Formats: sequence, structure tokens, C-alpha cells
Amino acid sequence: MSLSRQQFTLLGIFALFMGPVLLVILMRSSWWQYQPGGMKNHGHLVQPAVNLNLQQSAGMDNKWLLLYVLEQPCDQVCIESVTALRQIHRAAGRNAEHLAIALLSETPIDPELKTRLESVYPEFNFVMDSSHMALTKLAAVNTQVPVDTAGPNDIHTYVLDPRHNVILAYGVNASPSDLHQDLKRLLKWSDQENRH
Repeated sequence: MSLSRQQFTLLGIFALFMGPVLLVILMRSSWWQYQPGGMKNHGHLVQPAVNLNLQQSAGMDNKWLLLYVLEQPCDQVCIESVTALRQIHRAAGRNAEHLAIALLSETPIDPELKTRLESVYPEFNFVMDSSHMALTKLAAVNTQVPVDTAGPNDIHTYVLDPRHNVILAYGVNASPSDLHQDLKRLLKWSDQENRH
């Protein structure tokens, strides 16, 4: 009886000291795919961040930006994409006041198209890039995105910080819910930073 108790005690001591070692070995093995939830983003992280220096409008001051590169004519896919951005903005809830949507165009927007887009969402900010500087910088950003994610011409949506640095890029097939989740994390993080 006492021998069994001694064996149990020895096993307990062994597990106490070897358990953490075995756990470290397990976590370092190639099949353990642990990734902290706070580090995972769905969009392509732009590193280093690229500053677009966009022309400011009152609706964009010191706000996170959802930027969409608007092609003209704006086909049905384009309309669906900007409608999804409207939904993301609305879903931001109380954080919506820290977020703005900018539609970037290299030429003046056709008045009929502008009216149609404003009927989708009156809070869109229209930005014209007549110098092509912003679009040139975005073309350079697009070359960073892995080929399996999207082709350079398939990237239309970006997330910019309040200083207009591009930090995330999304392919045309990106899910609006993925974009919403990334923004939710960024806005929550930004809100916590502003409190400190």
C-alpha cells in the first residue's frame, strides 16, 4: 500500500516538472498552429504604411477611412461594393463617428453617378485625385499583395488610419464581414489608445 502511494507521489512530481517542458515542445512543433486572435487580420497588411495625403473634407477629419477606388462607369459590382461599405459603416455602431467612407476617382464623377451613389448613402465623401499621386501610390501598394490573394487590378478597397496611411488592402472578392471584423478591432484598439 505504501509502495503505491510512493509511486503516485513520484508520478505527480514528474508531471509537475516535465509537464511544462512537454507543453513547450508541443507548441514548438510544426503542426501546432496557434496564432493570437489580436494579431489576425483578413486584409493584406501594408508594410510600411503608405501615406496618401488625401484632400481633406470636413467628413474625413481625424477619422479612420474606408477608401474605395471608384471606376467609371460604375457597374453593378461597383454599386454592390459601395453598398457593402455603407453597411459596414452602419454596423460600426457608436464607433461610426470615428469612421468615414471616401470614394476616390481620378476624374470628376459623372453627376448622374454621383446622385445615384448619394442615394445609396449620403455620407459618402467624394475625393478626386487629378494629380494621380494617390492612385500611383495605391498601384505600388497593390504590387505588395500576394498573387494568390488578388491581382493588382482587383484591389479597390483600403483601410487608412486617421493620418491617411494605408494599412490594409482588400481584393475584390474580400468578404464585407472580414473587413468589418478588421475595422472593429482597429476602432476598439484606437479607442483604447485615445483613453490613455
